[in-house]
Amino acid sequence: MTRADALSSINCTQCGAGLSVLGGGRVLSHVCGYCGAVLDTQDNYKILTSIGKRDHPDSPVKIGMSLTYRDVPFTVIGTLGMSETYRGRTWRWVEHQLFSPTHGYAWLSWEDGHVLFTRKIRDFNMGHWLSSGTVERAETPPTRQYAGERYKYYETTVAQIDFMEGEFNWVPRIGETTETITLLGPSAMLSLTRSETEREVELTTLMDRDTVLSELGLDAAAIGSAQRHALTPYKPMREEGFLRRSLLASAIGAVVLAVTLSGGSGSVVMPPTRVPVDSLPKNFSFDVTNASQLSIISLQGNADNGWSAFSAEVAGPSGEPLTAGVGVVEYYQGIEDGERWSEGSNSDRIRFRPAETGTHTITLTLEEDGTEGLRGRPASTVTLSVEEGKISAFWLIIAAVLFGLGWMAVTARRSVYHARRFAGSDWSD
Repeated sequence: MTRADALSSINCTQCGAGLSVLGGGRVLSHVCGYCGAVLDTQDNYKILTSIGKRDHPDSPVKIGMSLTYRDVPFTVIGTLGMSETYRGRTWRWVEHQLFSPTHGYAWLSWEDGHVLFTRKIRDFNMGHWLSSGTVERAETPPTRQYAGERYKYYETTVAQIDFMEGEFNWVPRIGETTETITLLGPSAMLSLTRSETEREVELTTLMDRDTVLSELGLDAAAIGSAQRHALTPYKPMREEGFLRRSLLASAIGAVVLAVTLSGGSGSVVMPPTRVPVDSLPKNFSFDVTNASQLSIISLQGNADNGWSAFSAEVAGPSGEPLTAGVGVVEYYQGIEDGERWSEGSNSDRIRFRPAETGTHTITLTLEEDGTEGLRGRPASTVTLSVEEGKISAFWLIIAAVLFGLGWMAVTARRSVYHARRFAGSDWSD
C-alpha cells in the first residue's frame, strides 16, 4: 500500500500521539517525536522498530516550518542529529529534511552560524567517483568537474545518526554510518556520500542567512554569530576591477615615462676624463648652460675585490661652494662551490642642482679605499664626466612603486580570499 497524498495527519500506532504528515507520497518512514517509534508509511504505519525517547538535539528549526530557496517553497519534515568522532574529539550537528511538492526532497543544516541547502544531483558522472582510499593515495588534492566548474578536495567526514524525528524518504536507523568526501568549488560544495547500501552525490550551497531567519521567524541569536565559511562569497570593493586595471596601467605608465625621461634627456658638459687616483685631489672645470634642471657627476672606477670612496665638491662661478657628495666604486668576485659570482658596481653618480649658469669647478678627492682578500685592489683610475639638463625620474619611480603596491594589494584580496576558503580543509601534505 502507498500513503494517500491527501493525508494530513496520523496517530502514532505505538503511543497514539498525533503526527503531522507533510512530506508527500515518497516518504518511506515516520519517526514519532514522542515515543521514538519508527513507522512504515507504506504499510499502514506499521511499527518497524523504536529508538525510544531521546533528547532532542539543539536546533531552532522545528518540523512544520517553511522557507523559500530560489523561489521554491520548502517545508521542514524531519530532523537528524549527526555526530563524528575523530582522535578523541566529537563534533555534533543537526540536519533537517525538506520537502517541496514541485522539487522533491532536500536538506537544511547550520554550520558556523550559516544556513546550508543540500540537494541530490543525478547528472554527475559516477565513473568519476572519489573514495577515501583514492584521497589517501593522492599526492595533491584530488579534483572533479561538475556543470563546467572545478571542485577541489576539502575534507572527509565519517558521520553517524544519533537522533531522528519526523518524515524521511528512506528508513534511517540509529548508528547508521556514512562516509562523505567533500570537494569545494567556486560557489558550492560537491559531496560524494557512501552509505552501507548506496552511493549518492549532493550539492551544497550557502543560503542567505537573514532571509532564512526572517522566513523561519528566528533571530540571529538563535543560531549564533556567522563565522567565516568556505562558501562565504567574495565581496569585491566598489569598482574593484576598474581600480585594479587602473593601478596596473598607472604603474606601467610611470615606469615607461621614467625610463624615457631619464634616458633621453641631458647633454654632456664635461666629456669622460680618465684620472689616475694617485694624482688626486684635482680640480676640473665645466660650463653649465642649464640651471633649471639637474646635473649629474658620473664616476667610473676599476676596483677589483676592493673599493674606493671619492668626494666631489662643486663650486659655482663665483667660487662659492654649491654642493658636495661622495661616490663609491666597488667590485667583488670569486668562485664558490664551482660557480663564479660577482657583486658591487664600479660606477656611481652624484646629482646636484646648479644655482646659476657659468663655469663650475669640481674638486675630486680620494677619501678612503680598501681591499677584500690578498689579491684585491682598490681603483687605480677613475673616469669623471658631467651631464646637465637631466630630468629626475625619482618621483616617477616612487609613483610606479606605489601604484604597483596598490595593484598588488587589490589583487591579493581575492588571492587571500581563495586561500582562506581552504583553511578548514583536512588535506595534509
